[in-house]
Amino acid sequence: MLKRVDAFIRDNSLLAPGSRLVVGVSGGPDSVCLLHILHRLSSSWGWSLVVAHLEHGLRGASSIGDALFVQRLANDLGWPVIIAQRDIKSIILQQGGSMQDVCRQERHEFLQQTARDWDAQAVLLAHHQGDQAETVLLHLLRGAGLAGLSGMAARDLALGDIALVRPLLGESRAAIMDYLREQAIGFRMDASNAASDYVRNRLRLDVMPLLRTINPETEATLARTAKVLQAEDRYLAGLAQAAFADVSCLNETSLFLKISPLENYPQALQRRILRLAWQELTGGPQDLAFMHVEAALGLLRQEVGSVTSWPLDWQVRRSYDKLILESAQSEADEAVHLLPIPGVVDLANGAGQIVASVLSAFEFEGYSSDPNVAYCDLGTLATSQLQVRYWRAGDIFSPLGLGGSKKLQDYFTDVKLDRRLRRRVPIVVCGKQIVWVAGYRLDSRWRLTSNSERLLRLEYKR
Repeated sequence: MLKRVDAFIRDNSLLAPGSRLVVGVSGGPDSVCLLHILHRLSSSWGWSLVVAHLEHGLRGASSIGDALFVQRLANDLGWPVIIAQRDIKSIILQQGGSMQDVCRQERHEFLQQTARDWDAQAVLLAHHQGDQAETVLLHLLRGAGLAGLSGMAARDLALGDIALVRPLLGESRAAIMDYLREQAIGFRMDASNAASDYVRNRLRLDVMPLLRTINPETEATLARTAKVLQAEDRYLAGLAQAAFADVSCLNETSLFLKISPLENYPQALQRRILRLAWQELTGGPQDLAFMHVEAALGLLRQEVGSVTSWPLDWQVRRSYDKLILESAQSEADEAVHLLPIPGVVDLANGAGQIVASVLSAFEFEGYSSDPNVAYCDLGTLATSQLQVRYWRAGDIFSPLGLGGSKKLQDYFTDVKLDRRLRRRVPIVVCGKQIVWVAGYRLDSRWRLTSNSERLLRLEYKR
């Protein structure tokens, strides 16, 4: 297996000699196997490894045991280890979202930040052939195009500045377990992987065994299909990039697609052109569904002035010779609005209200799952009046649960918020210090503690 992984890395140009690499290690068999193999290859490649583990605080003593196991493992192998903790339940209460999605987002943010802190060239993950097969099936069942059916790439830049690399993507779970047994390497087991609450677990536990009765090599077959589709997707992506450059024009507020050349391209490229336009405007593929793309293409057959709505308050409008992608709302104002405590402030352009109310710790009934509600320690704030304004260049805050400070612009990039929508997010401030990015994150400096006596409840009524 060691030779196969080494060849996989070389054949796919995944990593360069002498690199510093952050290795995500949960303590489970897959990530432990990955770390041991990288450790054994590090001398010939000249790699420097940094072990990273995120403790989600979801499984009590078991989670803490996982963290301690990873720490001992890294120490035994002689590599530095970074262990961080996130209160996932509190984050969900603050900003909403599913358990799996929030865990995944927090884990990737942690690994990316660790890589930046250590000036690493890549983040290494332990996804294997079985994970690839499950991903292809999940995307197929949810409805996906060629990109989704291509599964996970062995080297991926889609989720951050630092490349994600998956050296075990060509290996089966059986091969991983065989390697651990042969090398007498211990690992931890996560009991939640055996629960059928999550769709991926149901695929792994129920669907894949059934498929193996039809084709014993189901995982390998689906992984091989993904590899074929990845090559075809890359080819079409190259054609689409050239076509997008041919038909598009961008200014400060809108993006234009020239209808005449757009109509001359095949429908497969037309769809990709529209997705590239969306990515140009918002920085990522999120939120744009098949129906949005089809509705925009339908404008090619509609009369001038026809409009279809896109996510994040964007719209596509049919002009005489162009499709115009533009904001459906006017910009937020630049004023600073005073917010008394308690009190209410009306936002510009009918965008809603920010309401501040005071309660005692005795009256506090727990965090709300509504991301438009936040609670602060009023004693720490030590003020009777806040202000509400909008994003300004250079804004910095300490987002709750992420650790450290971050430019607000970088935070908006991390949560993939459209650049134009950033100026419509109300920011509650105390002088020059951010208190709450309304609807997103509280600044950790004002969080509630066991010593909090007077609480400030902030609500964004859209």
